[in-house]
Amino acid sequence: MSGRHALDPPPGAPASSMARMVEIFDVRPDPAVPARYLGDSDGGSRRVVDGSQILGQSIVAAAKALPERTVRTAHALFLSAADPDTPLDFSVTPIRTGRNFAGATVTVRQELKVRTSCTVLLDTPQPDVVRWDEPVGLPVSGPPDAVPADSLPLPGREVRIVDCVDINDPDEVGPPVVDAWLRYAEVPDRDELRRAVLAHFTGHLGISTALRPHPGIGTAQAHHTLSTAPMGIAVTFHDPVKWDGWLRYHHEATFVGSGTAYIRGQISTGAGALIASFTQDAMIRAFDQGPVTEIPSAARL
Repeated sequence: MSGRHALDPPPGAPASSMARMVEIFDVRPDPAVPARYLGDSDGGSRRVVDGSQILGQSIVAAAKALPERTVRTAHALFLSAADPDTPLDFSVTPIRTGRNFAGATVTVRQELKVRTSCTVLLDTPQPDVVRWDEPVGLPVSGPPDAVPADSLPLPGREVRIVDCVDINDPDEVGPPVVDAWLRYAEVPDRDELRRAVLAHFTGHLGISTALRPHPGIGTAQAHHTLSTAPMGIAVTFHDPVKWDGWLRYHHEATFVGSGTAYIRGQISTGAGALIASFTQDAMIRAFDQGPVTEIPSAARL
């Protein structure tokens, strides 16, 4: 019998790393179909495609389809789980292309099944009339005083969380606010790939932030006694999207209830410049522990 665990990547699959994720974000044009792009996934050890990976790929697809514009906002809904072993198909449909702004939808499919829909706003950057870009939630401890997040391993990316030993632990109780410091071994040269990299981490700590105030409940229980998932992420980029060194991701859960959570956040540089803002709508529900019964045929429709 093989010693490979069922959740392990298949033999021959590329090892997970930040460099590999950047390759995945850089979706490939389909030579046979205009405005169609093809992409792969990294399911990691859980064999799950993060919605924020697909969000990053959608940002790159829209930027390639409208190359004279800059992605300003992207809002994705994740209503169907994606299979990490099946290629992704990104179809970009312009809504309107004006003199200053353009809009497009990115429909993400696997074998004709829609997995994600993303709406993207693009524009032509303009000089400041006025500017205010001070991040909220300051001051916080810097990276040297933050705790390494061993539960979020990815070669080429370092994550440290402020005032939190284990963000997944049900006994790690605190306010519904989480600050994380991130540092990448390499920052992409291309603008759209930098935006994809920023978008990728927006889906990682939102649910943990929402559960943090509640004793005995934590993301260590996810997929065991809790059913959790990001259902939608919106990210807005504030030019210039450039950084060197550490990034700070500030998360705040402003509502948790009715099986859902709402999280808002900001991304700033180590020097304190605000470069992106984001929101997440998440599902937090208990697994039904009752007996499994046959679903009536009418209820399946």
